[in-house]
Amino acid sequence: MKHFSHPHGLRSIEVPSENLTKSKTCFGCNLPLFGSCYTCSSCNFYLHKSCSHLPQSTQNKFHEQHALRLLYPPNCTTAPCHLCGTSCSPTFTYNCSLCDFNIHANCAHLYETKSRDDNEHHLLSFFKKKLNELKTANSEIDSVKTFINSLKDKMSGQADEEIRQLQEQVRQKEEAAALRQQENEMLLQQRRNNLFLQRMKNASDSIDFMGQIGSSSNYKIYRY
Repeated sequence: MKHFSHPHGLRSIEVPSENLTKSKTCFGCNLPLFGSCYTCSSCNFYLHKSCSHLPQSTQNKFHEQHALRLLYPPNCTTAPCHLCGTSCSPTFTYNCSLCDFNIHANCAHLYETKSRDDNEHHLLSFFKKKLNELKTANSEIDSVKTFINSLKDKMSGQADEEIRQLQEQVRQKEEAAALRQQENEMLLQQRRNNLFLQRMKNASDSIDFMGQIGSSSNYKIYRY
């Protein structure tokens, strides 16, 4: 089987629902493989049978003024889908280049499969609700991010102040330790000076005493 979105031939396979896995997705809708599918024996390419039957050109009630052309990877646009609001890449997308209108093939197909007379109202309400939920979720995420950033700034400011206080305490302790060391060195030097003066005084007293003995008239030398 040949398909316009792939250069190689494709073979048919069946994927049981119990083998559903996110590791292998359809090239057309980017959803997990299930049911009747096509695969390429030469490369990692898979395509739902339903996606392979999508026409390359179609009309859609959301854009009736022009025909829509099917874009497929790598030619998909990254513009948002006009129906669900999410990026069209990397799935099959119907596009009007004149109006810059883009809609997922899945979204277009979902609309066409509705059978109620008021399907447009209900489908638009459904996607509008989902889009509002997504916007609300994004707003909540932004609020949480803002709170986290403000908390980080506050904690950072507190941490900076605590670090500054600790640095000041360390500086004061270092200055006090240096002052105590200087006082101890001065005290030790003073004690050394006092000891030296005491020794000098003792030596001077001894000299004076010996002088007094030598000059005394009562000094006698005894011989034995």
